[in-house]
Amino acid sequence: MPSYLPPESPITLDLEAGGEEQAIRSVAGLLEGKAGIRDHAAFIGAVLERQKINPPLLGCGIALPHARTGAVSEIVFAAARCREPVDFSGTAVSLVFLFGVPPDRIAEYLAMTAALARRLRDPKIVADLMGAADEASFRSILEG
Repeated sequence: MPSYLPPESPITLDLEAGGEEQAIRSVAGLLEGKAGIRDHAAFIGAVLERQKINPPLLGCGIALPHARTGAVSEIVFAAARCREPVDFSGTAVSLVFLFGVPPDRIAEYLAMTAALARRLRDPKIVADLMGAADEASFRSILEG
């Protein structure tokens, strides 16, 4: 992945979820046992709590759930493409990009998400991600 995303980040292209919380739990589940996760349950709890405050939606069916929490020791990232759009606070979401951020790495996280958001504002990139045949293609499109 490009320098704005952590390397070796898990991606799934066939997420099935009945709603926002289930989608977040499923995407966060991709990170379970990965380096950088100190407390997986606390991490998920922090992301879900952050969603209640102000769900980060980029538009065009893209959600960026995240948490700034001591439950992670480094920036962690996972991505998912949903088989069917999932309702995120009244918005149909098909792409989920989830981050966990330790409190001392906020500036780095903001730079990462700004670069990712700029990339995802291109409708062709989003369409290509939605049509990617496999994980390698998805990563290649995301990397640019």
